[in-house]
Amino acid sequence: MKNKIQSKTNENKAIIAVLLGNSIFGLSFLFSKLALEITIPSVLIAVRFSVAFLVLNIIVLVGRKIKKADGTPLVEFSLKGKPKKDILLLSLFQPVIYYVAENYGIVYTSSAFAGVIIAVIPIAGVIFDMLIMHSKVSAKQIIFAVFSVVGVAITTLGAENMTSSVKGVIFLLIAVVASAMFYVFSKKSGDSYNAIERTYVMFLIGSIFYIILSVIQCYGHYDTLVFSALAQPTFWYSIIYLSVVSSVIAFLLLNYGSSRISISRATIFANITTVISILAGVLVLGESFTIGQIIGAVIIIVSVYLAQ
Repeated sequence: MKNKIQSKTNENKAIIAVLLGNSIFGLSFLFSKLALEITIPSVLIAVRFSVAFLVLNIIVLVGRKIKKADGTPLVEFSLKGKPKKDILLLSLFQPVIYYVAENYGIVYTSSAFAGVIIAVIPIAGVIFDMLIMHSKVSAKQIIFAVFSVVGVAITTLGAENMTSSVKGVIFLLIAVVASAMFYVFSKKSGDSYNAIERTYVMFLIGSIFYIILSVIQCYGHYDTLVFSALAQPTFWYSIIYLSVVSSVIAFLLLNYGSSRISISRATIFANITTVISILAGVLVLGESFTIGQIIGAVIIIVSVYLAQ
């Protein structure tokens, strides 16, 4: 009985962690929008993950020196002697493949269309949960995963022209697969690595990749795309949120939660991001809140709740 109660408590903690992580991502669009008025995506992401990696290093260094009552360090961290395949694949899918595919998908489609395609992540999560993790997925989870996508589609109707291209659709579908695979390999690598270790490797590889990419893309334009951005306070306000909150805290929460619940349950929370981003636009940027968005938001919230 005691083990059953403890298991349920851990499950509830995992659900709350994944919910909070995706809610944090909902506000990231607001800060990304502000920063992208100053520079290009690769520079923003390079600085974002470099700062996040620095912050996480500080957390690890300080946490290892602070001892708990039983004498063990507050932060347990060790990458030695552990299998590398799953954690490297985790880092490849997120943040490397996902952010590249999402950004280029948005370039070649409208943001409304991109939002609908990205909303398919819960369905991809259900499919991969069955095919890769061999988990049992209930009909209820499948139905409400589909309903959450419908909710996202409704929120975008009438928002803007739903334009797309084959190239854009391909990039967005790659982003969907990458996001679902993030949950797969977060769960797999969770057998050997704790949430901080997984997040640490993700940020290390992400910062290296995007620094190299930004250096290549900004060649000959470092003054306007890099140094000019770094000199503006607005850019750093965005970076503080995107690095500390939307990277360090959000990914720690997702890595913690995704290793303790099924992929199909974890991925359905992805569409909560849409609800939070709409609310942020209304409350902060003064954007309109249409009846369609209200209906869509309610459908998403109800679907996520009933799927759990």
